[in-house]
Amino acid sequence: MHPALLQILAANPQSGVALPPRWGWYVILYFFLGGLAGGLLAIAAALDAVGDDRDREAVRLAHRLAFPLVLVCGALLTIDLGQPLRFWHMLIKSNRFPEPLLKPWSPISLGSWIVMVFAIIAFVEFLGTLADAPGDNAGDDVLTKWAWLAKFRRDTLVPARERVRSWPSAVHRTWQALAALAGLALAGYTGVLVTGTSRVAWHNARLMGALFLLSGASTAYALLMLLLVRRGRGAADTTVRKLGAADQWAVGFELLVLALMLISLGALGRPFWSGGFGVVFWLGVVGIGLIIPLARHWIALGPGEHGVTRAARCVLIGGFLLRVVIVMSPQYPAVPLWHL
Repeated sequence: MHPALLQILAANPQSGVALPPRWGWYVILYFFLGGLAGGLLAIAAALDAVGDDRDREAVRLAHRLAFPLVLVCGALLTIDLGQPLRFWHMLIKSNRFPEPLLKPWSPISLGSWIVMVFAIIAFVEFLGTLADAPGDNAGDDVLTKWAWLAKFRRDTLVPARERVRSWPSAVHRTWQALAALAGLALAGYTGVLVTGTSRVAWHNARLMGALFLLSGASTAYALLMLLLVRRGRGAADTTVRKLGAADQWAVGFELLVLALMLISLGALGRPFWSGGFGVVFWLGVVGIGLIIPLARHWIALGPGEHGVTRAARCVLIGGFLLRVVIVMSPQYPAVPLWHL
């Protein structure tokens, strides 16, 4: 197993205290993309539950993105293990195959199952988007370009979708609730994983899970708005306005939780907001990622769609820089900036 994981799970024989991990860019990217994927699936479930046909494009886009993103997350985690072929040991007991391995008290074990369950739900929803008629979604030219995929859609996916549509509404509601819970769990668990380590700044940041969950939601809203505008939706479009209003709430609560977390940490949070990383934190995370999107109605970011897209880009930049600061600042210089 990768030394970073061993340092979390194994105890220091001299002190009996778990050693801190050495995380780098694999983990940073996993935290960011995992938050995006989780936010997208949860938002799609919420929009789907509302049942507004004007939101169908946003729901399909979210489902089209969530599964590929979680595949990338799985690849990043597997590479970070150091011995990728042993990734299944996180889910199955090697000495009692195929008995599942689940340790609810372990953020790593619980997180592995969260990723697995999320991937299954996201895959089902992804297949559902392929069952839509060509022309309904971006990228549907693939369905007509590849004959085998068009045949698979016609003979398998479309009949399956019709059978699913005939199920009772209670079943659909239950599925939507599971999808939303899976999305929220993936977006928030990464923050819980951070607090499960012995590094002081991380371990005492009890609100990290809530912070990462809100950041995952805000970046997912921002990404959907960017994609909808690129596909011709205007700033006055119902779905764009709905996503924008929800994003403002998510960013506002994210700023509040971030402030509460820093206050609760006191001097322990110094690595986040001081020094070189402090510049990135105040200008990139707080300024660009939170203040500007919140104030976009008063700050001239551009007319119409330009203001929407610029605010959305700010949210995405801030969400990514948040993970960079949180992961790297408490470890530097013991862990170099280029560490993977």
